[in-house]
Amino acid sequence: MIRINLLPVRVAKKKESIRQQASVVGLSVVLLLLVLGIVYFSINKKVKEINESIKTEEKNIAQLDKEIGELKNIENEKKVILEKLNIVRQLEVNKRRHIKMLYDIAVAMPERVWIETLKEAGQTVTITGFAASDDVVADFMRSLKGILGAWNVELEIVEQKEKEKMKLAGFTIRLERPK
Repeated sequence: MIRINLLPVRVAKKKESIRQQASVVGLSVVLLLLVLGIVYFSINKKVKEINESIKTEEKNIAQLDKEIGELKNIENEKKVILEKLNIVRQLEVNKRRHIKMLYDIAVAMPERVWIETLKEAGQTVTITGFAASDDVVADFMRSLKGILGAWNVELEIVEQKEKEKMKLAGFTIRLERPK
């Protein structure tokens, strides 16, 4: 009987099969590394783009913060200017009020009355001075009541004083402004 040895063919087929499988595995690994490299570089590129975008936005935010700071400074300056304008307006109103009050007192003041001091404290005006007699002080008070109408006019003190060797009536009158 003739015997055919098929072992070398089987071994050769087995070697060829292993070589093919190794080639397939090698190509698969190379292909996998290639795909992973492409994915890595793609992700890395996106990360760089995002980081650049973040830097750009941070610059924009810094610029906007600077502008916001300038706006806050402008708003603070505006408040200061408005407060100053209100003070000026109040001074204008007070100036007119004081001028009117002095004018009214001057109109109400009869002859032979001398005012030494005129003090204002809040809603109260205190007038001190001298008059030739008590009757002249009474006339002055009546004139003040007539001219200042709504004001409360009160005589605090009337006393005889000697000034430059003359006997005069020293007086203190308190005027209260209506509220």
